[in-house]
Amino acid sequence: MSRPSPPAEPMSDRPSDEELARRAQGGCRASFEELTRRFQVPLLHFLSRWADREDAEDLVQDTLVRAYENLDRYRPAWRFATWLFTIARRLSMNLKRRRRPRADGEAMAAVEDRSPGPGVQAAANEGRERLWSAAAEVLTEPQMTATWLYYVEEMPIKEIARVVGCSQVAAKISLFRARKRLMPVLRPWQPGGAHEAVDPPGKPASCRANVE
Repeated sequence: MSRPSPPAEPMSDRPSDEELARRAQGGCRASFEELTRRFQVPLLHFLSRWADREDAEDLVQDTLVRAYENLDRYRPAWRFATWLFTIARRLSMNLKRRRRPRADGEAMAAVEDRSPGPGVQAAANEGRERLWSAAAEVLTEPQMTATWLYYVEEMPIKEIARVVGCSQVAAKISLFRARKRLMPVLRPWQPGGAHEAVDPPGKPASCRANVE
């Protein structure tokens, strides 16, 4: 089952990420500051998959600095988020090459408070963290990256392939194999299991990738 199409957003004067990037390329510092505000938390969540909190925060800053210094290389044919996450992934991989990989899978820190109450949020975050931690132990780095970008950042296959540095076919295969590897991890959360169904971690059960 493919993911449902997101509802149409109301018209607003809020500039797109790409428009802000174009303004920043023209020297508008305020536009890049707005991009920084928009992407700090998503980047932190993504980079926390492979680094502890302190290192992830440093990687976020390194990513944003690298993006600012190389704004002239950004091309609007791609979403700004795709370009930015590509930089983040490369920096995180460079860090992993210098250090032993960790396996505790810390993540979901600094989540914005959007749930009905702190108790409900704490329980939901704990479940998502446990699932993503387990996923980090069974998936390869490309599989984990593709899965995170697809389900959390809701990137299309074409742009996931660009971030990971592979073909679209390879990105689809990576997602398909990731889902197969995750099935034993997800089984306790399926109907009749010990926990509420979550497929994949952090997304409603109705959101399933049509990657077979």
